[in-house]
Amino acid sequence: MKKLQVKVKDAKSQRKRESRATRVLAATKARLRAVILRPRLVIAAGLVGFVAFVGTPHLGWDYRCAHQMTGMGTCRAAAWCAYYGVQGRRIDRPASGETCDLVKFLPPDLGMLWEMIDGE
Repeated sequence: MKKLQVKVKDAKSQRKRESRATRVLAATKARLRAVILRPRLVIAAGLVGFVAFVGTPHLGWDYRCAHQMTGMGTCRAAAWCAYYGVQGRRIDRPASGETCDLVKFLPPDLGMLWEMIDGE
């Protein structure tokens, strides 16, 4: 059996190096594919975004008319509306001349959350 001798001709790679833009684009594409292939992550991020920007659902329960009522259910403008939902009981004061909604999305009360975390 013959002994083989290996000699290195050139230390440089023969493959052409990709440009920086191509490498950044490939990395971005790989990260985007990883996020899309994880549906639970996308759903959780969407839910957190919805709650942060739109709010949580609350049902209207109590209200106080801004004027004297003349008959049953003739309130045309509410002074305040009480809603019950995910965040508990929340009081909302509608604009002048508006009535209470049956379902309303109220943004999170960050002051109440901060008191729950820090106050105890």
